Amino acid sequence: MARRLWLNDIRAQKVRHGYGHVPVEDHEVADNRPSTETNILARQVFDMIQALPTAQRMTALLVYVEGRPYREAAEILDIPIGTVMSRLASVRKAIAAQVDETGNPK
Repeated sequence: MARRLWLNDIRAQKVRHGYGHVPVEDHEVADNRPSTETNILARQVFDMIQALPTAQRMTALLVYVEGRPYREAAEILDIPIGTVMSRLASVRKAIAAQVDETGNPK
């Protein structure tokens, strides 16, 4: 532990004295933002989900957006887990009917 503290102190001193700084030009900074096309597609899919009947929409949002397990979604909605699976199958079918073979909305 003492060694780790000592190393941290050495690093901190280098930064304080300007030895720890590296010009930003020396490094590539990745742009991790989603592309414009990704944002447009996500918006279109979200609009499709919003157009679903309330029961299907709530189930899809709980499972696909919030990432809740089927069992937890069933408890939240106070329905059997089989109903959750059935609603999600209907959601997938409804959205698939609205997109072409390449995955783009019709």
